[in-house]
Amino acid sequence: MKKNLSILCVFLFTISITAQNFEVPKNYSFEKAEDYANQRSNIIKAVDWLENTAMNQETEKRKEVNTYLTQWLTGTPDVTINLNPEVITFMDCSDCLLVFMGSWAKYALVNKDYNNELKGSIAGIESVIRLYESNKNSIKKNKAIEKYIKLQEKGKLENDIKSKI
Repeated sequence: MKKNLSILCVFLFTISITAQNFEVPKNYSFEKAEDYANQRSNIIKAVDWLENTAMNQETEKRKEVNTYLTQWLTGTPDVTINLNPEVITFMDCSDCLLVFMGSWAKYALVNKDYNNELKGSIAGIESVIRLYESNKNSIKKNKAIEKYIKLQEKGKLENDIKSKI
């Protein structure tokens, strides 16, 4: 048990350092399909950075990462995100919305599962929950996200999302 805890701590620390060290690529362009494909690993790192960096820290860099991720999301031919208003009930939180979309894309890229609306939605909602819980000082209280937190705690998040898509 103690060994497993040590391994987990090292793993989480490594993820944290990787996320904090992300730099938005310079001189990238999104003109052809391969331009988007070439940025896949950076997109995953960008999503991790957005989720793991406090919203009240590095605000200028957050804007750069948001712009980079938005440009990739709006043009990539590989990942299509369904913005279902029954699932995305937190439209008043733009940072949450971008993390939702980014985490859906990350799920699709990592798992090579590009057409799974349920799994993409779950990945997005779970990421929004983590962002919300770690940034309560920066995000206005959001009843919709808090409802998702309660559903997750009860093990009913997947069934709730499934009923909406």
